[in-house]
Amino acid sequence: MKHAASMGVGLFVKEGSLAETKQELGYFHFLEHMLFKDSENRTSKQIATEIERVGGILNGSTSREYTQYYVISIKDKAELAFDILSDMIYRPLFREEDIKVEKGVVIEEMRSYEDAPDDFVYDYYFRNIFGTSPYGRDIIGTKDSVTGVTRKSIRKFYEKHYFPSNMVLSVSGNFKWDEVLRLARKYFPFENPKGKVSNPIVLPSPKKHYTKHLSRRKIEQFNIMLGANGTPRNFKDVTVTQLMSTILGGGMASRLFQNIREKEGLCYSIYSFPSFYRSTGLFSISCATSKEKANQCVGLILKELDTLVKNGFTERELEDAKSNQLGGMAIGYELPENRMNNIGLQEIYFGKYYSLEERMKALKSVSLDELNERARLTFSIPKLHLSCVGDMSESAFQKIPTSL
Repeated sequence: MKHAASMGVGLFVKEGSLAETKQELGYFHFLEHMLFKDSENRTSKQIATEIERVGGILNGSTSREYTQYYVISIKDKAELAFDILSDMIYRPLFREEDIKVEKGVVIEEMRSYEDAPDDFVYDYYFRNIFGTSPYGRDIIGTKDSVTGVTRKSIRKFYEKHYFPSNMVLSVSGNFKWDEVLRLARKYFPFENPKGKVSNPIVLPSPKKHYTKHLSRRKIEQFNIMLGANGTPRNFKDVTVTQLMSTILGGGMASRLFQNIREKEGLCYSIYSFPSFYRSTGLFSISCATSKEKANQCVGLILKELDTLVKNGFTERELEDAKSNQLGGMAIGYELPENRMNNIGLQEIYFGKYYSLEERMKALKSVSLDELNERARLTFSIPKLHLSCVGDMSESAFQKIPTSL
């Protein structure tokens, strides 16, 4: 990235919460927290201070299928970025006092989700649509599993999952390849412990439950999650589905925004989004409205979907969506953080890197027939899943429709 003054380095572990056993719920997330604590060479304060004093960003995240740690900094501080990320990943201390403190932090994080309806409804939705499948478990774990973490159990978990062939190191910025290799070899040894082989878990496609669920709370808004069919993460289906989501609920010009918010004034925001995994996927629609308008709001969303299934999209909508996606790709491609994420995730899921030109070519090649077929496959189900949080009686909730 010859134009870039900043750089990004990310370490991706090829596993996330789906790889946990029932005795390890929330361990990937808890371990992510612990790697920001004291290492052999630095205290947690020193780790934060050394990055922030040069204007850098240090962060991490845990998902169902991968875990990520990354540093964004000015290009001149690339060696520092590699050094700190390596120190965190390879030399954690797992001190008893740090584990005790972090248990409290994670419990408070759980409470913050519980207190925020727009966060809670998302986890509630996954629990309900995937049921007892590991896909339905909260990534953060449970209070019991988190409070049960010990120094021995978290170190054993770390050694089980954190080794070089189970990781991807992704780098973006104004580098030459030799410089990347030098830094990688210096700070991220490639040798695997004896007998360690990367074999990321791929679960069978889980059954989805197209049912209705209400978590009753005395709050002002009624939070709605509608769930439809989806596809596993493969390059072609991701390209087509993202185009569909752009037209349906991807921005202010989308069908849902224009017809539910702008024409009817039923909500402040409404959007759709796909979720892609190795063996399954979801297509979701989210909005919040008053309990008095919830039935009408869901009814109009279903009407939009019914019209879509019957009549399809238009050529103009497809061309506008392609233009939108092409512009977003080009803008994102110029940002080191986005490029670093893109490299890492493509390597994990596709085993190769699709360049900007290849992605643009694939996008431009999508036909209207392919797009409309994707819509039919997504929404041609007897009824959609509905998970809601709000102050409504169960009898009133059951009257909300879910069939097109």
